[in-house]
Amino acid sequence: MHGTTTTARARRSRKAFWLKQLHTWHWISSAISLVGLLLFAITGFTLNHAADIEGSPQTVERAAQLPAPLLPAIRPDDAPDAKKPLPPMVAEWVEDNLDVTRARADAEWSADEIYLALPRPGGDGWVAIDRASGAITTEQTSRGWIAWLNDLHKGRNSGTVWK
Repeated sequence: MHGTTTTARARRSRKAFWLKQLHTWHWISSAISLVGLLLFAITGFTLNHAADIEGSPQTVERAAQLPAPLLPAIRPDDAPDAKKPLPPMVAEWVEDNLDVTRARADAEWSADEIYLALPRPGGDGWVAIDRASGAITTEQTSRGWIAWLNDLHKGRNSGTVWK
């Protein structure tokens, strides 16, 4: 008889543990859902009243020169215009020296220039590389946190995971 009370007590204890876990995870997931719902409602309001909200975009421009050893990787050729990524060494140099992320994305290659568009939630950016001289110009614009939330609301430039 002593053994049955111990197993019954252990069973009740195990059941109580799982009910407590269920209760805890239920309120945590509910709180996360509530925050998401409130953010979605607020950004819906800001999207519908965009003309009433003033914005002041911050733009940062940079210029640089690609090092001579990397110039052969981008030199002009007779190949037709294409969309392909920057050569790995050039992409690494651009990321390290120009504070650019995603330099390994597909770029538009023309006879005289390489253009890399860098759209993102709440902002925009681009990198242009002159294929003959190696001159690099980059611009990054940030429109603020409200624009960032609005872009996430719409799924604009937010990547495949967010959509």
